[in-house]
Amino acid sequence: MSTAAEDMPSVRNGGFEKARSAAARPSPIAIIIGQFKHGGSERQLYTFLSHCDRSRWSPAVYVSGELGFWEEPIRKLNIPVVLLTGSPLAKMWQFRKLCIAQGAKHFFSWSSYTNAYGLALIGLAAHRVGSFRNTGFTDLPSRWRSLWAWASLAGISTAVCNSLRTKIEISERSASSKQVVYVPNAIQVFSDDDVRSNRESWRRKLGLSDDDVLVLGVGRVEPAKNFTRFVDVVHHVVQQVAIKAVVAGGDQGDLAAVQAHADDLGLQDSIRFLGLVREARELICAADIFLLSSDREGMPNVVLEAMAAGVPCVSTNVGAVDDVVEHGTTGFIAGMDARELAQYVQQLAVDSAKRKAFGNRARDAIKRKFQPEHIVSELWTLCETRIGR
Repeated sequence: MSTAAEDMPSVRNGGFEKARSAAARPSPIAIIIGQFKHGGSERQLYTFLSHCDRSRWSPAVYVSGELGFWEEPIRKLNIPVVLLTGSPLAKMWQFRKLCIAQGAKHFFSWSSYTNAYGLALIGLAAHRVGSFRNTGFTDLPSRWRSLWAWASLAGISTAVCNSLRTKIEISERSASSKQVVYVPNAIQVFSDDDVRSNRESWRRKLGLSDDDVLVLGVGRVEPAKNFTRFVDVVHHVVQQVAIKAVVAGGDQGDLAAVQAHADDLGLQDSIRFLGLVREARELICAADIFLLSSDREGMPNVVLEAMAAGVPCVSTNVGAVDDVVEHGTTGFIAGMDARELAQYVQQLAVDSAKRKAFGNRARDAIKRKFQPEHIVSELWTLCETRIGR
C-alpha cells in the first residue's frame, strides 16, 4: 500500500498536466459587429480574423444588426457567425447567454455602437476591448447620443482608435483608468503584375483609352460620403481639362439625388455611376486620381487601397486622412470647398509625371506602414487580459 507521501508527486504532476492542458486550449473570444455589409470596416474585420492564431484563440462573431456580403467569407474561415435577434435589450441578454455558453472571457467590439454590449458581460470577468472607427462619436445614433457615448465607453476597458484625432477625443472623454490606443487600419498590397492586370481589365470594361484620365470615388452613396461634392468637383474640373469620372458604391438612399445633381450640371458624358462593385480594390487600380469627398471618416480604407495601387489621392481633411496622406507628396488634403478640391484634381490631371511620382511614393508608404502582419498582431495582443492591467 502506498503512503500519502508516495502519492503526492503523482498528484502534483497530474494537477500540473491538467493545468498545462487547459492553458494549451484556444481561448474563446466573442467578437461583435453591427452589420456585414460591403464596407471597409467589415473588410478590416475579415483581415483581423484571417490572421487569427487558432492555436491561441477560438473566435465566434456576433452580428447585432444584419448579415450581408462578409458573412460567407468569414464562415469560410471556419468561424461561426451568429445573428442576434429581438429588441436591443433582448439582443444583449441573448449575447450574454451565448458568451457564457461559449466560455468567452475575452470580448472585442468592432464598432463604437456595439461597445455597449460589453455591459452585458459585467460580472463575468471578461476582458473587454472596444473600437472607435469613425471620428469620435459621430457614427453613434443621433437619438440619445450622449447615452450611447457613455455606454460605448462604459462597456469596455480598452478602446482602439484607428485615427489619432479620435484617440485624442476618446482619451479626453474616458476615465484615466481606461486604456486608449491608436492602431491604424491595414491593407494588403497588390503585386505590380496584379495592379497592371486589374488596371487593363477595368479600363477595357469602362471603355477608356490610355490617354483618358479617370477620377474615381468609391463608397456607400450616403450623406456622410457627400458624393454631391464629388459631382461638384468634377463639374469644376471639366471646365478646364477633360477627365472621366466614376462613382462605385451601394445606394444608401442618396444615389438618385446625386445622379439628378450630375444631370442638372450636364455631366451625363463625364460621370458614370456603377452601383456596388463587389471587388472595388480591383477597380481602384484603373484610376489615375482617387477623390474622397466625405464629410466624416475614420481611417478610410478606400484611401489606403488607392495608395496601395499607386493612385494619388485628393481628399477632404477628415478623420485619419492626414495620418495616411502626406499633403503635396503622396496626395493632397483640402477643406470642404469643392473648388479647392478641384484645383488639386486639376493639378494631377494635367501632369502625368506628378501623378506617377505621387503614386509611387504613396505605394511605398503603404508598404512601410500599413501591412497587415504587424498591425493585426497588435490587435490580437490587445485581446490578452494582461494588457492594460
